[in-house]
Amino acid sequence: MEKNTKLKKAAGVFSAIMWHTAFSAILLLLVSSCGTTETFSCPYVISNPRVEIGAFEDKYHFAGMHFSLFNDSQKNIDSFTFSFMLYDSDGNNPFIGSNCIVSKCEWSQGSDSITDYVISLDSYVSQIPTDGFVIDYLYLREINYSDGTSWKDPYGMFCVREVYE
Repeated sequence: MEKNTKLKKAAGVFSAIMWHTAFSAILLLLVSSCGTTETFSCPYVISNPRVEIGAFEDKYHFAGMHFSLFNDSQKNIDSFTFSFMLYDSDGNNPFIGSNCIVSKCEWSQGSDSITDYVISLDSYVSQIPTDGFVIDYLYLREINYSDGTSWKDPYGMFCVREVYE
């Protein structure tokens, strides 16, 4: 009888420890996953993304990607890193290498302003393209602000999808 009582007490203590451990783990996950609404809102708007074929001023000779960026934050942008994928009109990779393009732009942009950007695709082109490209999954991965803070979207939650020329 005494042995059975000790087992019941040990099981009760073990059960209490497990319950407290599980509760603490859940509480830790809830607290550590909290964020501000600033984390969940997009501080920019991308408009009019397109690829143009042929030469454009002194920016490129064969092909370039154009887009407008609206800085929807109250901070000035010092630099940003963006990413996009290009496909030909059949949905295939038009390049010999990867069709995922990542670029860092060291251009300043004021708050609540729109700026037009032109990115050369010449280093990716192995032959002069005749058809347009499909831009897919265009987004800013990181924005660095002049006050030293940054905003990140490493997974493309705010991407622009399937924009046809």
